[in-house]
Amino acid sequence: MSLDLQTVANRYARALFELADQQGELEQVHQELMSLREIFQANPRLATLLTSIKLSLSQKESLVQALQQGASQLTTNLIQMVFDYGRMNAMVAIIDEFERRYDQQNKRVHADVVTAVQLDEPRRAQLKQNLLTRYGAKEIVLHETVDESILGGVIVTAQHKTLDGSLKSKIEQIRRLLVK
Repeated sequence: MSLDLQTVANRYARALFELADQQGELEQVHQELMSLREIFQANPRLATLLTSIKLSLSQKESLVQALQQGASQLTTNLIQMVFDYGRMNAMVAIIDEFERRYDQQNKRVHADVVTAVQLDEPRRAQLKQNLLTRYGAKEIVLHETVDESILGGVIVTAQHKTLDGSLKSKIEQIRRLLVK
């Protein structure tokens, strides 16, 4: 019976998170995993290559060693174990789950922010402060996007909720009220 991707990700991430936390290596492992995720995202076929028959075992092992280079023992062990069990296609999900646990422990919130113009530093700082208060977080990580079609204001999506303060949506609300 094969396990689904989320179950695999949860198990590996939980084990790694608990070990890293116990050994005082949580910050280091977190940073290494963020770098590792960037590699997998920049090379979308990498996980498939590491689990397919297109490469020989020695070629795959060479790629795995390159991924492990410079990493802590915990991260190296994770990469090796995931490779050995043929689950490289779950690596990004494992990292995502690890980061979710890390964020929860550190009261860190990721927020997708859409604005009509690029935020300057004072407005970015004010937005972060408002979000810190709203979510009771210690840290806010903004993922900014500029979309001129919202005309003005800001749309924030964080913790599965969207706060739409865009001028476009306000105009739409007024238009709906006038049409009634």
